[in-house]
Amino acid sequence: MAALLSMDSLTGGYGDADILHSVSLHVLDREIVVIVGPNGAGKSTAMKAVFGLLRIRGGSTTFDGDNITGWSPNRIVQRGICYVPQVDNIFREMTIHENLEMGAFLKKGDLTAAYDRVYELFPDLKERRKVLAGSLSGGQRQMVAMGRALMLDPKLLLLDEPTAGLSPKYMEQIFQICRDVRDTGVAILLVEQHAKQALAFADRGYVLAAGQNRHEGTGAELLSNREIAEMFLGG
Repeated sequence: MAALLSMDSLTGGYGDADILHSVSLHVLDREIVVIVGPNGAGKSTAMKAVFGLLRIRGGSTTFDGDNITGWSPNRIVQRGICYVPQVDNIFREMTIHENLEMGAFLKKGDLTAAYDRVYELFPDLKERRKVLAGSLSGGQRQMVAMGRALMLDPKLLLLDEPTAGLSPKYMEQIFQICRDVRDTGVAILLVEQHAKQALAFADRGYVLAAGQNRHEGTGAELLSNREIAEMFLGG
């Protein structure tokens, strides 16, 4: 099966400094793939590279048959990839519903179907759609950010540490929502600091360290490897 997203030997970073060194990964259609590794491994940088937020010095990124290396984020969004950063990912002074409306900035015409699709995935948001997003809990704000990205009906959703700072209850809820989103036909690539929990629910995973590929495999394979657990997953 051809990959929906392929990052091939990508090297790049910020300014003159390379953070990624020949990193490769791929995501299949309707698949959840997680990137894990120690702090400073280049996990979030790899995510930003996919979304056109990085200076690329070598390698390429292909999405759904198109070479998107060097594309602007706006063009990448139009092609079908949406990105949810870890911080500053909602409009706090807007209501939940207004945040979702902002997410559909590229859509024309009636947004009813898009709202219905998002509210079906996030019933808690529907009940509170007139509430200011800034008044929500961390887990609820993350749902708003994800819902806003999904308003454009992307083929691939990029999530940068979606459970950072959340309670175990909300962490599991976000992971379950990721499964539900995958089941609607959207592939997901996410970076996670809770490596063990993320690998337990993901289809496949990549371990990065010092900006390089170290291991890859199914979530179960990576979790069962004692060497990986001791070196990269906290024992």
